[in-house]
Amino acid sequence: MPTAPYPEGNLSIWRGQDVLSFIDGLSTNHVLDLKKGEFRQTTFTTALAKVIDRVGLFHMGEFIAMLSHEPFWHDLSHHIMPRILGQDVNISLATSNNNFYTQYQAPGPEPGRFESNNGVTVARTQEGLNLLVAGKNVPVKTDATVEEFHQWRIETINPWPSFEITKENHAFACGLDADVHQSKGCYIGQELLTRMRTRGRTGKKLVVVSNDEEINGKITTKGLSKSLAIVRT
Repeated sequence: MPTAPYPEGNLSIWRGQDVLSFIDGLSTNHVLDLKKGEFRQTTFTTALAKVIDRVGLFHMGEFIAMLSHEPFWHDLSHHIMPRILGQDVNISLATSNNNFYTQYQAPGPEPGRFESNNGVTVARTQEGLNLLVAGKNVPVKTDATVEEFHQWRIETINPWPSFEITKENHAFACGLDADVHQSKGCYIGQELLTRMRTRGRTGKKLVVVSNDEEINGKITTKGLSKSLAIVRT
């Protein structure tokens, strides 16, 4: 169960009665039914369905903790803040009080849940991948490098912010199909994503390719012998 640092994590704390409905109205996944102890990923998109950031939501009971990608926070916050208006939503940052890690090839709580013990919160995002949030002074042993984590991502075709998940791509192009709920209410970018899904035409998709293979697309994560690429379909 290798653990690698995730130095670009960003943690924000969301309080207020309207938090879940607010996030639900701006992002691709259905989160209104999220309950204490549950974890869910969703993606914020522009009106043109381009990805702003993929985030993970921890329902802590009294508040929602959102794990996002630090390099994307400026654009995400500028997308979010003007839309709060009169809603009961208050956001504060907690990044400086925490460290972040990825844990792969990992057993753990069932996907969609998280556990907190001794200052470390472990969220099971999907089969084989955990995300960890630890207090700044809580020691977490790392036995893998960031590069080794990305090599695992290539082998399992897992997208990651700043690589596949960027503002250049829509959710389907960078492998975030699971984040796009098929029957939820309106959200920003829904019209285009629904049209792509209905017609079966996404234009691009995320695949793994051999490094010596010629592709009609763009390498997003380069590995030792194979790479992730977003190719035209």
